[in-house]
Amino acid sequence: MEKSNIDEKIKLLTGSGMWHTQEVEDLPSVHLSDGPHGLRKQEEKERQNNVSLVSTCYPTASALACSWDVTAAERLGRAVAKEAWNADVAVLLGPGINMKRSPLCGRNFEYFSEDPFLAGRLGAAYVSAAQGENVAVSLKHFAANNQETNRQTSNSQIDERALREIYLSAFEYVVKTARPATVMASYNRLNGYYACENRHLLTEILREEWGFDGVVISDWGACADLAKAVKAGMDLEMPDSHGIHARKLKAALKAGEISEEDIAKAAGRIEKLVKKYAPDNRAKKDTSDAHEIAKQLACESAVLLKNDGILPISQDADVVVIGALAEQPYQHGQLPQCAGRPAEAGGDGHLRARIFSERRGKPGIGGTGAGFGRGAENGSVFRRPDRPVRGGGLRPGKPCHARKPAASAEQNLRSESQCGGGVLQRRTL
Repeated sequence: MEKSNIDEKIKLLTGSGMWHTQEVEDLPSVHLSDGPHGLRKQEEKERQNNVSLVSTCYPTASALACSWDVTAAERLGRAVAKEAWNADVAVLLGPGINMKRSPLCGRNFEYFSEDPFLAGRLGAAYVSAAQGENVAVSLKHFAANNQETNRQTSNSQIDERALREIYLSAFEYVVKTARPATVMASYNRLNGYYACENRHLLTEILREEWGFDGVVISDWGACADLAKAVKAGMDLEMPDSHGIHARKLKAALKAGEISEEDIAKAAGRIEKLVKKYAPDNRAKKDTSDAHEIAKQLACESAVLLKNDGILPISQDADVVVIGALAEQPYQHGQLPQCAGRPAEAGGDGHLRARIFSERRGKPGIGGTGAGFGRGAENGSVFRRPDRPVRGGGLRPGKPCHARKPAASAEQNLRSESQCGGGVLQRRTL
């Protein structure tokens, strides 16, 4: 890019469509895709969040953190990266390591913990493993993105000590130890400045103090002023702004509000990322064990705090599943599409799971049996060897229904739900 003219460098600083970087000269366009806990690759022509390529649905970060196991985070990062590799994805948008400041945050399921030590260690393990499969990651959402309500205008006002000890601590650890290829700047303002335009955050802390030398990407639609953002330390605006921000950047350059050197630095970092991670005649990786990994991680994420003799459940016991989610369970923060009803989604979890459950004789978008918390559908409840095991939703005026599972279904329930010493550790009902 050193010999490229300024127009080509400016072009590179904004995306191409929803999910790609720009193709400039001999530099190819690469695909970025959601997927902290399961690949959510979408084609450019698709504008509906819930229509993506089929992939494996792994336990969410909120579940995995219950294991306190860095090897589990490594296995998750490696498994998702392999699927990304096979789908020609260059940058995997995850993991998310924000602090869980409030239980009302709609994307808490995407984040590991309210504990920065735990989030940092698990995040670093995920990043190292994923990038070990030669797929770049994007550590997110930087920083203090702790609510979904009014997330594009909210202002996180945090004093320096709390910011350093709580909200930045996990990011600092991951950046310094695992060296993520990219960091995603969040929607919100931090102490009055939007994250994408926050020089103190992106340059003074991230680059100068922590030594980050990768690409800073905006969250999708988070960049409001490309000139201010690039000057602050951001490199890549996603998605494209139909040329609007590129034209404004040229005008800012002409007005002396930003220098060619600022633009060249950002373009150079993007060039380095693309050259390292662009797909080039990739040999497919083996992902035949993906579903088994998802089930194992789910088991390891389930923690039994106390057992008063109820577990293990007798093979002769009746099993009742209570509540609306028994009929339509959440999968990575979304209520799946079933019986003609459109999906209701949140966060980056709008993925289509590889394993389909069967309800009322109709296939629906289901999970892998991997989910706990607000994660994937519990396949051990809903998967059917001969018929599904399920209970009716708990609704006003309607009693719940108890069913005694058929032997094969019951056997399946127990075999998929036992971990370690034959003890049923946890059921999500």
